[in-house]
Amino acid sequence: MTDFDTAAVVESKIPVDRITGLALGSGAARGFCHIGVLHTLEEFQVRIDLLAGTSIGALIGALYASGVPVSRLKQVACELNWRKLAGMLGPNILSSGLMDSRKVARFIKELLPVTTFEELKIPLAVTTTDIETGELIVIRQGLLLPAILAAISFPGLFSPVRVGNRFLVDGGLCAPVPTDVVRQMGAETVIGVCAIPVVDKHFSETFAPDTSRSRAKKPLLKRFTREWVERTFSEIWTSQDHYKPEESYEKERNPPGIFRVFAQSVAILENQINSLRLNQETVDFLVRPELNTITLLEFHKAAEAIESGRLATSLLLKSKN
Repeated sequence: MTDFDTAAVVESKIPVDRITGLALGSGAARGFCHIGVLHTLEEFQVRIDLLAGTSIGALIGALYASGVPVSRLKQVACELNWRKLAGMLGPNILSSGLMDSRKVARFIKELLPVTTFEELKIPLAVTTTDIETGELIVIRQGLLLPAILAAISFPGLFSPVRVGNRFLVDGGLCAPVPTDVVRQMGAETVIGVCAIPVVDKHFSETFAPDTSRSRAKKPLLKRFTREWVERTFSEIWTSQDHYKPEESYEKERNPPGIFRVFAQSVAILENQINSLRLNQETVDFLVRPELNTITLLEFHKAAEAIESGRLATSLLLKSKN
């Protein structure tokens, strides 16, 4: 992997006299590729004048726009393993989401050096979805934290975030790659980053649920503990989900677990929406890293996702020179 501090500077032929906008898309763990994209854009001396972000793209975009260096973004991402992430979560089964986002909010707040959109060094738009009306809601002013929390509120896992009189969730349901949003902000050259690979039609689940008698007899509310959350995340991130043709008919497959169902459902929806929107919207540069070996919840593969983003951006910009 190219070291962030020693990378050679390469001149880019992206017009410097035009306003350049960067649209960072959704993708959960795959969205760590945005860090590699930002690194390479800096390496090619591409100035980003405007930013729009969806889901994890909104989080990374906000941190970058607030002045957090790419090297720091990489450090934070690569230190985030399943145990640390599970430690930030807590059961919240009686609300409209399975997880309590208060610890996530504290984690993000500690990373952000500013509190409002107006303090950002680069103008930013955060995209969210109104869970009641289905509308795309773009936030560009006011407090940053509520907007980011709404943008990353994965449906079913986190409760919707109230902003004004609306309840907002992940913007990926409406705009997986917000190229139109950054164009409307005034960008003349638009770079879009899509962290959503084509859905694997051979999606499979290879780890079996715990069927021990002692656990099976416990009521759901008794079993939904922090230990259960940690074990479930561990199983998801250490499992091998990749399709193996020689095994597909040789053994009985287990049904997908709850987190995988959430993740795959949203991935399917976002793929369909993404294909339609990218065909309709104009984008001057589309970065689509190779991320098929990373599932939506494999946050421990941050280094791999970052490198994929770096490589894809480098290849794209070199092909334009």
